[in-house]
Amino acid sequence: MTAYFVIELDVEDGPSLAEYEREVTEHVVAAGGRFLVRGNDYRPIEGDWHPKRLIVIEFPDLDAVERYYHSEPNQTLKRKRLAGTAGKPARAIAIQGVAQSATTGGASSGGPREIGVDANGAVIWGA
Repeated sequence: MTAYFVIELDVEDGPSLAEYEREVTEHVVAAGGRFLVRGNDYRPIEGDWHPKRLIVIEFPDLDAVERYYHSEPNQTLKRKRLAGTAGKPARAIAIQGVAQSATTGGASSGGPREIGVDANGAVIWGA
């Protein structure tokens, strides 16, 4: 099941960030990932969360996120990133997505309905 790697960074813009992004993009794509969100052009909707930079990467599953994160290329890039943030670490999580069948309700069926609960206690919606 699709999983997402969500990262909040406090990185300054500049030539080193552009080089880091180029290198990390190559490694993410090689590991089967796809960037969905990358930047700081957002609108706060609720609460007091103001990330400096937010990244969301889609991977085939949670294991793929962990393999990518712990890979030697990523650990090398992590050291470069930490050097550019005065050692300030990222805040990151891996989270499993919702099964495709749970998101395919539609108007012809009267809209989505609750069809169960997943192993983590989240409600699953479907047709």
